[in-house]
Amino acid sequence: MKNKKADFLLGDGTKKHSQWLDVWSRLRKNPLAMICLIIVILLILVAIFAPLISPYPYAKQNPGEKMLYPSWQHLLGTDNYGRDLLSRILYGGRISLLVSVMAVVISLIVGGLIGATAGYYGGGYDTTIMRIMDILMGIPSFLFAVCISAALGTGVVNTAVAIAITGVPSYARLVRASVLSIKGNEFIEAATALGNTNMRIILKHVIPNVLSPLIVQSTLNIGAFIMAISGLSFVGLGVQPPTPEWGSIMSSGRQYIRDFYPIVTFPGVAIVITLFAFNILGDGLRDAMDPKLKK
Repeated sequence: MKNKKADFLLGDGTKKHSQWLDVWSRLRKNPLAMICLIIVILLILVAIFAPLISPYPYAKQNPGEKMLYPSWQHLLGTDNYGRDLLSRILYGGRISLLVSVMAVVISLIVGGLIGATAGYYGGGYDTTIMRIMDILMGIPSFLFAVCISAALGTGVVNTAVAIAITGVPSYARLVRASVLSIKGNEFIEAATALGNTNMRIILKHVIPNVLSPLIVQSTLNIGAFIMAISGLSFVGLGVQPPTPEWGSIMSSGRQYIRDFYPIVTFPGVAIVITLFAFNILGDGLRDAMDPKLKK
């Protein structure tokens, strides 16, 4: 009897692991994704501790040291106002990551709830919501963000809202597709039979089961949103000077691009590295969370 009980508990004899431990185990086997994960962690740490590691105040002007090339005194040189470029890029990373994360959170919550309710209720409500999302997705995202930013105005919060609105349709469609795939499962029917309200079922049973694709999508969107934020700041519709942001730093130095490369090159390199790290990490997470890869 003991042996039968042990067989029942252990099944085929394999040790049971948490789903997230399995994901982490598969992610560790992807060296490129792990390198990008380290880069992302470093970027986050730099953004948090920017005031401690910046060699100079980001807004400190020194007219006598304008447009200096990299040296031991200014590792990345100075801009056209004599401000240290390294300090401004470190603080600019803080602003870019903050605005991007704010945009992802807003679009995730709004788009997730829209998609979850549309997929769960179905019918005319689902059709109407999805047609609206289709129309919004038909508008080029950056052009859409430019229009919203022009209407709302510039600034950190308004830029985050403008970028977030462009991300709502993709989250809505992703969550809707995931909800449709699990709506007929037995645990949803059991929750309904126990008298749970529809909103409780959506929040407690449906959304937790679609977290994997949402995590992957959010990781990919952080990089894409950083690019969009930099683009808005570059054209003067995002974060405004003197607040440093990678796009606004490049915009302020574009007239000197032929004569003084550091003011445009180094913020551009920061954008490329960040975008590359988040995209590769997102691809690695997608592969790690793919149920077909489970052993």
